[in-house]
Amino acid sequence: MSVQTDIAPPPSNRLGEYLDVPEQRIVEALEKWAPAVGPRPKIGQILTDAGLVERDALIDALHRQRRDRLRACALFAGVREKTLLQLAPMAHEVSVRAGHQFIFQDQVERHFFVTVSGRALVYRTDESGAEVELNVNGPGEPLGELGYFAGGRRSASARAMEDIELLQIDYADLSRCFDLAPELAIKLLDTVSERLRRQSRLYEESTHGRQLAERSLRHLSDFLNLSEASALGQGIEKLIEQVVHTASHVMQADRATLFLLDRTHNQLWSLVAEDEGGRQIRIPADAGIAGWVIQNGEVLNVPDAYADARFNREVDLKTGYRTRNLLCGPVRGFSGELMGVVQVINRSDGAFREEDERLFKAFCHQAAVAVENYNLYSRLMDSHRKMAAMLEVANTANDTLDLESLIHKVVEKLIEILGCDRASFFVLDREASELWSMDAHGSELKQIRFPANVGLAGHVATSGDILNIADAYGDPRFNPEIDRRTGYRTRTVLAAPVLNREGDVIGVTQAINKKEGRFESGDEELLQALCSQIAVALENAQLYARSVDMRNYLDNVQQSISNAIISLDNERRVITVNRAACELLHRDEGACLGRDLAEVLGTGNEAVLGLIDEVAGEKTRVSRYDLSFTPAEGSRHSVNVHALDLNDAEGEQQGSVLVLEDITQEMRVRSTLNRYMASDLVDQILAEPELHLGGTRTTASVLFCDIRDFTSLSERLSADGTMEFLNSYFTLMVDEVFGNQGVLDKFMGDALMAVFGVPVARDDDAERCVRTALGMLQRLEGLNTLRLRQKLMPIRVGIGINTGEITSGNLGSEKRMEFTVVGDGVNVSSRLEGLNKVYGTQILVSEATRDVAGGGFETREVDLVRVKGRIEPLRVHEVVGPTGVRWTPGQARFTEGYELYHERRFAEASKIFAEGARSDGPCKVFYDRCRTFLREPPPPDWDGVWEALHK
Repeated sequence: MSVQTDIAPPPSNRLGEYLDVPEQRIVEALEKWAPAVGPRPKIGQILTDAGLVERDALIDALHRQRRDRLRACALFAGVREKTLLQLAPMAHEVSVRAGHQFIFQDQVERHFFVTVSGRALVYRTDESGAEVELNVNGPGEPLGELGYFAGGRRSASARAMEDIELLQIDYADLSRCFDLAPELAIKLLDTVSERLRRQSRLYEESTHGRQLAERSLRHLSDFLNLSEASALGQGIEKLIEQVVHTASHVMQADRATLFLLDRTHNQLWSLVAEDEGGRQIRIPADAGIAGWVIQNGEVLNVPDAYADARFNREVDLKTGYRTRNLLCGPVRGFSGELMGVVQVINRSDGAFREEDERLFKAFCHQAAVAVENYNLYSRLMDSHRKMAAMLEVANTANDTLDLESLIHKVVEKLIEILGCDRASFFVLDREASELWSMDAHGSELKQIRFPANVGLAGHVATSGDILNIADAYGDPRFNPEIDRRTGYRTRTVLAAPVLNREGDVIGVTQAINKKEGRFESGDEELLQALCSQIAVALENAQLYARSVDMRNYLDNVQQSISNAIISLDNERRVITVNRAACELLHRDEGACLGRDLAEVLGTGNEAVLGLIDEVAGEKTRVSRYDLSFTPAEGSRHSVNVHALDLNDAEGEQQGSVLVLEDITQEMRVRSTLNRYMASDLVDQILAEPELHLGGTRTTASVLFCDIRDFTSLSERLSADGTMEFLNSYFTLMVDEVFGNQGVLDKFMGDALMAVFGVPVARDDDAERCVRTALGMLQRLEGLNTLRLRQKLMPIRVGIGINTGEITSGNLGSEKRMEFTVVGDGVNVSSRLEGLNKVYGTQILVSEATRDVAGGGFETREVDLVRVKGRIEPLRVHEVVGPTGVRWTPGQARFTEGYELYHERRFAEASKIFAEGARSDGPCKVFYDRCRTFLREPPPPDWDGVWEALHK
């Protein structure tokens, strides 16, 4: 008896037909294995040992052979060749001799078979030991597939009727098979449904032939009605109702009850006996008459209920009903396990008799068939529903690229498929090391974020393991914080990782509180299968989100650019305009988009329009500088214009881009100012009309900074190397100037000049100027550390600062302006910078700067000097550091010697200067002076002023 009769038997499919080995060579290799040698190995092993075939070629041949054998099976008919080759490694060859049994009833196994050649008898052994033939399977038919829906438990046996060849496939591989060939799941379900219906009919016929013959044929229809396929789809409550009604009718009882065993809670449950409204009741599985039967597995006939100590009178007391006698028997499944009990109460004409017990046993057996069929049907339909839901998840997930919508849809489907109270789908944010979700079903939270290593979901994200937790609060990894925030109580949790193509965790799915009991292994497998579908959709959604972010980023960049940018299609219609373009054109975006460029620019701008024609198809950039541009509404502008083609990946022109740089007076001023002062200071100047840059006399602090021995440094470098060195050095120095709100006046070779107090004067200009000098030395210290690692010479600088009256203003023409400051205050700063070479110091300031810079710095007077070009002498001070810095011993001794020096006590001063000369530059300078004055004393009118003859 075969499920499919239109499938042709498979070809011989001998392995030699798939190998590139001459048949004669194969025969010669096989002949070497005479019976005396022992059991002959597989032909592939013989050919490999003989060196006739490589192992990889053998494996490829075996896979192609199994592909053709799978194709001959009705279950795999129609599956694509490529997919069959992927399924082939999951099938393993098995040979069974005639008369040998290879599937055993009521045992738990984890695989099913596909018949390659030969026939197998499928049968079941009933309680009397008799074999009931169920089917004869021939080539191309599956065997043992029902066990997949029954946790691996076999409902029948199988024996080889002749020598047969089989392909064995593990149930564990079926999920992968379904992923590779979704249609395979539907075919398997159809095959199982057909065989289930046929087995149900056989069981009904067997029961009728052996047991129902003992009673009147008037009860036959009542028994068979319990197994009608039409009742299977009406739910367990309807089945209980039907069993109760039939039991009371067949057994001529007043009432009946079918209790089903809930192993999870160790309870018996049922709807209340008929006529009491269909209310569900639950009792302990070890209490009362029903409890005794479930514990002992025997039929119990109680003629006087109140005389039996096992009887529980509480139900009678509550309902006012009087139980006189009862008959209670176990309901066993196909494998003999207890599933519940049937109980009939109060026979209409007295106590239940012995012949009633025989009929009752038959009824219990038929009730078991009905319940077992219902359970099989439920599991089958549940699997079918889950498969359909998985396909729906795949379709739904692939239909959306929005990450938030995807999360919401996945959560809804997880709840539906897994039968849980709540679910969450967390996405792993690797940059923030967080798990986040936009939806926790039923919760008031709209977004949840927490560290990626916290809680059960965090454990899954970190380890990549599946977690099935029966008691969340009993697991130390559980984080109850969300429960506390929402008032929800988490009991059971099933969590699984979502992996990308590289096997990295990109998310976590989590189902919470299974509605019936706890999550089982089948739920784990289903969630894993769902995660594989979700992973693809999640990666697509994340890729889409990144592309949207990049598009928005580029749009924001375009909008933030100060130059006007206009993109056009090949017909010169405007596609996009940025904010600067709208301001330059005096039009809003809506008035520009989709319109011809000539219309948007207005008349009189033919020179700008001509650039678009000039650049067309040239794949290059065309620029014109200082063109006159007058928008349709507004005043004339001076602009630099750049035009270039837009091309796709194949190089085809897709339009063009027009960039207009406004170089009118204000833009020129801004461009000029941005080169020598911080942008916020530029904004302040342009926002306050009373501030101007021409002909201003004011008091300011001027800083000069110059590199010592730059010639020696540059001689070791190439021209490019010299420029690279200066650029990196000046970047650090200018950042320090701008950071302290200074104005960069100019670069002079390896020197720079900065001003504090123009164009806006502040009370702390001198203090910021000195702070800038100290900051420059600190930045230079970091740069020198890097240079020493690279075995390069360290850099030393000299800095001079003076505070005095200067004149500031713009110099140049309308099209090119430069800001500068001039005056005696500038010259003094330059001279002070040069004096660092004399004293071996780094920061020298004038007395004016020392007096107004405040008490935030440690300074010492190092000399009274008359610099070149100035009559009045300067008191020169060295900035040692910020207030509180520790003086070196040489610096401390210098002050003492400096006082003796001005008192003309040169001999005493010389001794003190000598002590600090090795570590302190000024000490060395004054030690030499004292030695000179001891040989040639100064004139009597000597005032202590030192003449600086050089700049």
